[in-house]
Amino acid sequence: MTWYTAVFLGLVQGLAEFLPISSSGHLLLFENLFGITDGGLLLTLILHLATLLAVVVVYRHRLWQMVRHPWNKETLRLGLATVITCVIVVLFHDVIDRLFTVAALPYAFLCAGIYLLVPAVMNCYRRHQIVTKTVGAARPWWQAAAMGLAQGVAVVPGLSRSGLTITTGRLSGMSGAESTDFSFLMSIPIILASLVYELCRGGSVGNLGIGSILLAFVTAFLAGIVAIKIMLEITRKIDLRWFALYLLLLGAGLLIGSWF
Repeated sequence: MTWYTAVFLGLVQGLAEFLPISSSGHLLLFENLFGITDGGLLLTLILHLATLLAVVVVYRHRLWQMVRHPWNKETLRLGLATVITCVIVVLFHDVIDRLFTVAALPYAFLCAGIYLLVPAVMNCYRRHQIVTKTVGAARPWWQAAAMGLAQGVAVVPGLSRSGLTITTGRLSGMSGAESTDFSFLMSIPIILASLVYELCRGGSVGNLGIGSILLAFVTAFLAGIVAIKIMLEITRKIDLRWFALYLLLLGAGLLIGSWF
C-alpha cells in the first residue's frame, strides 16, 4: 500500500466514521477499488481504533468522570447499549459476514439514506422540543436500548453506525446533541471488542506495510477529531437530510453501475 493510499483511506475512515455516511462501507468500496485484499480487515479495525482514540481525546473529561463514577446512569446506559449490540452481532454474525461484500453496498447505502430521512419526513423537530422535556427523562433505558439495537444493525457495511444511532436517538426523543454524544461514546467499547476479536483470530497486516498502516492511523485520528467537531455543530443546527441525499445518490449510482 502506497503512502498516498494510506493517507486517503485514513481520511475516509476519520471523516466517514462520524459523518453519517458509513466508514466501513466506504472503506470496503475503496479497498476493492485499490485491490487491497490481504490484511484489509485488520486495516479496517486499526483505522477504527484511530477514530476510537479521537473519541477518547474529544470526550476525555466525560470519560474520566465515568471512570471515577462507573455506576452512574450514563455509564450503565452505555453498558446496556453495548450488550444489546453484542447480542445482535453474535446472533446474526453469519448473516453479517455474508453482507460484507461490495455487491451489498448499494442496497445498504440506500437503506441508510432512507432511514436518515425519517425524522424530516415525520416533521419531528417542532415536536422534538416537547418530547425531549417530557419523555427523554422518563425512558432513558429504552432510548439506550434502541440505540444499541441500531448500532448492532449498523455493523453491516453501508449502514452508517453514526447515522442510524443518531437518527434512532432523535426518534426516541433525545436532542441532536444528546444523541450525537451518546452515539460517539457508544463506539468505544464496540471498536475495542471488534479489534480484540480480530486479533484473536490471528489477523495480520499482510503486505500492507507497518509504515503505511501507521500513516493511515495518524491520518484517521486527526480527521476523526475534525469530523466529531463538525457533527456536534451540525446536529445542533440542522438535520441529516443532506447526508441522506448523498447516500441515496451513491447507492443509486453503484446500483446502476453494477448493471453495466
